Amino acid sequence: MSKRPMIDKSLRHIRRKILYELLILGVLTSRDMSGYKLRIILESSLVPRREISNGVMYPLLRKLANKGFIEFIEDDHNLRNKKMAHITSAGIERFRQLMNDTVSRDAKRESIFRFKFRAMAGVDSTTQEQILDDFEAAEHSDLKVYQEVHHHLHAKLDDPTANHPYIIWAIRSLDLSLSICRAKIKWIKNCRQKINEDRKRLNGQTK
Repeated sequence: MSKRPMIDKSLRHIRRKILYELLILGVLTSRDMSGYKLRIILESSLVPRREISNGVMYPLLRKLANKGFIEFIEDDHNLRNKKMAHITSAGIERFRQLMNDTVSRDAKRESIFRFKFRAMAGVDSTTQEQILDDFEAAEHSDLKVYQEVHHHLHAKLDDPTANHPYIIWAIRSLDLSLSICRAKIKWIKNCRQKINEDRKRLNGQTK
């Protein structure tokens, strides 16, 4: 019996943990946060959006604490004495490593990029631009494939024996994918402009 399904499942589990690790550490670079708020942010950042149970969230936070990436501190302003997650220097180093890691072109690609975008303020402009470059390359690759299939399907419409209703809806589905790709590429361009504007403003302040 092949062990491949078990290995694949194990790899997916590892990737999912790294995915959550990236977002949690990225969010904590901005401020300390409770486990409840981290869970809400995690849920809203996943693509597609889905619920994260406490049974997933809190064991993950404990593992991050055991690795020395976060620590739990008392919140003096909270009447319920809730503990807040606080990122450590080791956690910041781990976060920067994850931000610099290459994103695999698999099912987790979109979520990883979204998590990186959310944490962009925690890295320098050079890293920000590299992340945008990687995202753009992936989107252009998708766009090229979608366009080729789109062209092929349009050509099929000239075949009187083809299933035209099926082809028409396949084309409409691809139209959606093409629109999403183009919107992402436009968004990347706008982000680059903002990064350059921020860089010029900072350079002007330091002169």
